[in-house]
Amino acid sequence: MEVPEEAIVSDPEILGGMPVIEGTRVLVYDLAASVTGGISRDRILSAHPTNEEHHLDLAVAYAKTNPLQRQTHRFPTVAGASLVKSGQIPRREG
Repeated sequence: MEVPEEAIVSDPEILGGMPVIEGTRVLVYDLAASVTGGISRDRILSAHPTNEEHHLDLAVAYAKTNPLQRQTHRFPTVAGASLVKSGQIPRREG
């Protein structure tokens, strides 16, 4: 199934650029997860009244062809800091 470009949009000003159904703030991956997770279409559409039945199929097709990539978070390093793996924070001297 080909996904029409105008149906799914990514805009950095809307939910950080995550793909949404055009004209809504409904995440495509949330719709796709709901459908593939077995939630009834009626229930999904009642929770998202701005969407239509064909949006669910588009979301599933988009998510299948554009799998969500797991992002690794990189935190800035601080001079003199070290990671604490024990879960305990050492007290400062002084």
